[in-house]
Amino acid sequence: MSVPATLLLPAASLAALAAGCAATGSGPAAPVEGVGPPPVEERAPQPPPAAATPAPRPARGPVLALLDRSRAAERRGDLEAAAAAVERALRIAPRDAALWHRLARIRLGQGMWRRAEALARRSLALAPRDRALGARNWRLIAAARRARGDAAGARAAERRAEALEGMAG
Repeated sequence: MSVPATLLLPAASLAALAAGCAATGSGPAAPVEGVGPPPVEERAPQPPPAAATPAPRPARGPVLALLDRSRAAERRGDLEAAAAAVERALRIAPRDAALWHRLARIRLGQGMWRRAEALARRSLALAPRDRALGARNWRLIAAARRARGDAAGARAAERRAEALEGMAG
């Protein structure tokens, strides 16, 4: 019986097939040119995606300089300039809970009670585990509520502050 010529494999293909069948797991069979997938090029390792890289911390020097400017303005009684300096610092370090608390204190001093409470709440949200700062924020909220005539709200805020102070000690 004769085998059609189209079914005959070249000798190199037969050798590769035999080598692949004979492999015992100790490593890949020697590649036969022209048979099998093309060789895989080794690539240099890629850097991690940008999202995996933590954001750089803002420079503290400019923030501290702005805080000094804010304190000086506050000593002069210029609360608007004090607030403006803190707002500029917040553009550099928007997640700094202490800066939000400072701005809340300044706004409270300006009689902006609702704004002061909102800023203190933002500070609370940014540092939920900082009990001391949390207590100061709740005391500020109590003062803002008291100034607005919300005695029950002020008492509730005072209780929150006392609870945090009790946990810290």
